[in-house]
Amino acid sequence: MEPAPLKLTLQPLVAEPRRVDIQAVDRELADLWRIAAEASEAERIVLSRARTLTLVVHAADPAAGDRLRDVAARTCQRHPGRAIVLVSDPAEPDVVAAVNAICVTRRRDQKQVCCEQILINASPAAVERLPSLVRRLVLPDMPVALYWPAPPPDLEFFRDLCDVADRVIVDTATAPDGAGLLATGALAKPAGGTAAPGDLSWARLTAWRGLTAHFFDPPHTEALDRIVRVRVAHAGSSRAQALLYAAWLTARLRWTVVQPFGRGEEPERAALTDLRGRPVTISLHPESRAPHGVGELLSVMITTGEGRNGNGSATFSITRRDDAGALLAVAEGGQGQVIRRALPIDPPDEAALLAGELDLLGHDRVYEGAVRAVAALLGA
Repeated sequence: MEPAPLKLTLQPLVAEPRRVDIQAVDRELADLWRIAAEASEAERIVLSRARTLTLVVHAADPAAGDRLRDVAARTCQRHPGRAIVLVSDPAEPDVVAAVNAICVTRRRDQKQVCCEQILINASPAAVERLPSLVRRLVLPDMPVALYWPAPPPDLEFFRDLCDVADRVIVDTATAPDGAGLLATGALAKPAGGTAAPGDLSWARLTAWRGLTAHFFDPPHTEALDRIVRVRVAHAGSSRAQALLYAAWLTARLRWTVVQPFGRGEEPERAALTDLRGRPVTISLHPESRAPHGVGELLSVMITTGEGRNGNGSATFSITRRDDAGALLAVAEGGQGQVIRRALPIDPPDEAALLAGELDLLGHDRVYEGAVRAVAALLGA
């Protein structure tokens, strides 16, 4: 099931972030906590300064910075710690910093869990200094996660930040040609680095992958060996989620790519063979269907051929039903039997997806296998 939106009441310790000298961030945060502790004692509220990780977030511009400050704050309940939000800002002459803390109040005991935020706006000329600043500001002996939601325009800067991180999370839905998927695997682990890659596009596929796997639970596992066609429909121009879904099937079933996807044709088609050398076709179909976000999966259809033991061909489909707020999974057998199942889904929520990815700070081997399969499907 897709992560539910994180509906939290967030309360900053101060109304506006306090601008501080970049060299005095820790001192200013300590002063902020002292003031907050005095206020909470007077109001008889238990204040908890929780720390489990450092989340570093990169924003391409000030507007994205405002959005990502809120996203980082809403991950606080599940992953309290320190958030460092880096904003590329042409209006700034150099590097400026501000600090704040965001608190979530638990209703059952009136306990406030608070997370630190360090906001750093940097001019384009000063961006190269940010990785060294981040190294000084991350919490010692705590995991570091980097969230970079847009395709990196400056690969060296991105690599330098990856060197600081244990986990690097991107959102390849912002890369319409799928190149972002390849970059995730290659750039999240620069020479000598060990950062584990993650992707919000992968998180959005959780329900789709779960329903697909459920189709082939015993006693229907043998149908996996008879798949002949896979049709994936997605909204708009971004094919990141569709590619990842196709790559997941390719990697898990150990198919071999014979002819990769070619750009310029619609639908895009790739020719593969299964473990027994039989042909399998995968096609990607962009569709315009409001009100879906660019790249969202709309439907999947898997078709199997006839089996030697008399099993007829079958189709397994998953369709997004917005009128019901659910995914509808339908299995239709060769003998006319039909099995239906509906799975409720929530609207995509960036903070909930990010919090889910932060649950795993190590390597996701299934995802990494899918990324390698994307490279094969694109002929890279």
